Amino acid sequence: MKRITALLHAHRMSVHALEAAGERRLSVVQARGLLRASSAREQDYSVELGERVTQEIQLDVFCEDERVDAIVALIRQHGRTGQVNAGWIFTSSIDDVLLIDRADVPA
Repeated sequence: MKRITALLHAHRMSVHALEAAGERRLSVVQARGLLRASSAREQDYSVELGERVTQEIQLDVFCEDERVDAIVALIRQHGRTGQVNAGWIFTSSIDDVLLIDRADVPA
């Protein structure tokens, strides 16, 4: 199993595209980071960081190994901004998947 993490502009990725592709194990977190903003509306000033930051999302998708290429392609397709730095995609291996309420059943 794999975890795909994408850091992208907040209004670029549609989770509906992933859902239509059959992906249900995903998470979206609102974030602020240092991507180059595509408009002034995406930016605000962070007192904590002492600089302008861009509204981003962190998208995590958990999938079977054979689905990684298709999901990465979908994220790239929907995450494009036309800029050189539109975001990042990371993949990592998951060793175990456990259900919270059923220790006797593998997920």
